[in-house]
Amino acid sequence: MLKFLLYILVLIVIAVLGLTIGSANETVVAFDFLFVKANLSLGMVLVIGIICGIVIGLYIASLFCLKVWFKAHGSRVEVKRLRRQEQQRQLTASPAAETGAANQ
Repeated sequence: MLKFLLYILVLIVIAVLGLTIGSANETVVAFDFLFVKANLSLGMVLVIGIICGIVIGLYIASLFCLKVWFKAHGSRVEVKRLRRQEQQRQLTASPAAETGAANQ
């Protein structure tokens, strides 16, 4: 939980830093989105870039985290299955070993 709060704090600091730098850059530039042209201040373009970068970075990081989580979950399920099989083998082998020792 502390790690999550630290990440949120870093994101807030980056956003505030972007807004601070953006407020200092009032030069108007022509910014062309995918299908819309807009005249924005240079600072606003900087803030949009930072926000898009953060969103894309979080998306990619979450994909990697989910991949690792699914691998770990699959491994846990496999370990549980193997433990159950081993317990079943021990239960079936124990009576056979006892009857073999009793026959001697």
